[in-house]
Amino acid sequence: MRESGARGPQPVRQLVDNIGPALLRLVQEGTGSGGPLTDIAIHAPGAPAQLGPGCVVLGVGVTTEAELRELTAAMWQAGAQVLAVKAPVPPSADDGPTIIEVNRDASWMHVATTVREQLLEFARTQVRSAGSGAELFALANAVYQAVGAPVTIEDRFSALVAWSEGQDRTDSERIETILGRAVHQRTLAEQRERQEFERLHASTEPVYMEPTGADQLARLAIAVRAGSDVVGYIWAAVTAPLDEAATARLREFAPVVALELVGLRTETSYARRQRAELAAAVLGGAADPVEASRLHLGAGPVCVLAAAPRPTVGTRSDASDAAGLRRFADTLEYFLAAVHPRSAVVTGTGAVYVLAAWPPDHATALESAVALTRDFLSRTPLAGDWVVAVGGPAESTGRIAEVRAQADAALRALRHPAVRGPAVRTVEDLALAVLLLHLADATEALGLPDTGGALRRLRQEEGPDGPLAATLAAYLAAAGATDTAAQALHIHPNTMRYRLRRIREVCGLDFADADAMLLAHLQLRMRELRQGAS
Repeated sequence: MRESGARGPQPVRQLVDNIGPALLRLVQEGTGSGGPLTDIAIHAPGAPAQLGPGCVVLGVGVTTEAELRELTAAMWQAGAQVLAVKAPVPPSADDGPTIIEVNRDASWMHVATTVREQLLEFARTQVRSAGSGAELFALANAVYQAVGAPVTIEDRFSALVAWSEGQDRTDSERIETILGRAVHQRTLAEQRERQEFERLHASTEPVYMEPTGADQLARLAIAVRAGSDVVGYIWAAVTAPLDEAATARLREFAPVVALELVGLRTETSYARRQRAELAAAVLGGAADPVEASRLHLGAGPVCVLAAAPRPTVGTRSDASDAAGLRRFADTLEYFLAAVHPRSAVVTGTGAVYVLAAWPPDHATALESAVALTRDFLSRTPLAGDWVVAVGGPAESTGRIAEVRAQADAALRALRHPAVRGPAVRTVEDLALAVLLLHLADATEALGLPDTGGALRRLRQEEGPDGPLAATLAAYLAAAGATDTAAQALHIHPNTMRYRLRRIREVCGLDFADADAMLLAHLQLRMRELRQGAS
């Protein structure tokens, strides 16, 4: 067997390089290594596959030289010239096929899926234009020239995809959209209130929208459809309704834009979906190190970001919530691709997650992740009431699931109505709130009363919201500093001391008993959380 030495751009080498040495290694290049690859064939003992030119043959169960020679002979007759077998590769003749060595710990199902993904992606790149997405900008300029108004092209989530020239003639709302690469959350809410999307979805014609303010332009928009599905929108900023000819030209451009939007979505959605599924498996602890390496996060520390909007008063539909998560995730992914590509974004149930990786020698991964998150929230118009919990760092992929669980617990605490503070917090920042919420869950699950001991007797004496309970809460919050507690309650220190004596008399609380004071403090804090939630 000869070691490969050529460095040309053969498809086999490109396939191996794209997947990476953690899974595949090219150990022998045969005479057909430069030919195109089109499919895979799984050859298992007792179940020979249909072999043919251009296929990558997965030699399942091939461990001996005799088995290897038998399979390569069958491949030679069928014209197949690329073989993948598990390490260690048995010896073979120098004139044999191209041989790829597969990591012995990898599952064949995973190998088959990964290779097929790469072959599909390679096929797409052969027909993809050199400037992916550039056609949409050219189309936006063509619409601008045809209708005489600057336009934007947005996807179905109102994320900005392309815009035309002439935006200096528009208004602040349009500029804000372009700078933020998405329609501002405030603007979206106003559009929904005005039922603009309902009007667009109900019509196949351009729809005129009156200006919403003295300094705003009107809009002429049309929903872009692929069949019956809305895949995006064209928005023209106008000073008045366009004439019939210009309106007709806008309508004529809609199906052309639809083709480009669908093409762009098809190009990227498959690879993004596969990456998101792999990242989700890593988050859940279901991916082995070989699979996790396909995310190309490196060997350094990984932080987990968990993001979600704060709960709102009123009811929103599940579809609206899901669309909001998707828009936030898309915008976040766009941002990270530019400023921190060593990352992966996952849209989960009710939250968006990020795996943010750093080099092995990066000593401040957690602080850097917090700064990265704050930078994103300060730049995007979608931030609104979103909050982000930052967990980690995990020093290995095996700990990512554990860090994710911590980030989930911190996010729950951060979204709690009784928890105040910055929108971006670490797990450590929220440790007390996390512990109190878990303690509240445990007491509820066990059917324990909200209060017990001295605090129960105090409530029996003066009711649930009496001044003595408030005095005790302030005293404990001030760590036993009488003057500080009196100031917080806006009472005289002597009044504070009198109330503390009354607390001792009424409920028998021993201020020198650390356990009794801890129990009372925990019960008061859990009660605050429950009141905040209600």
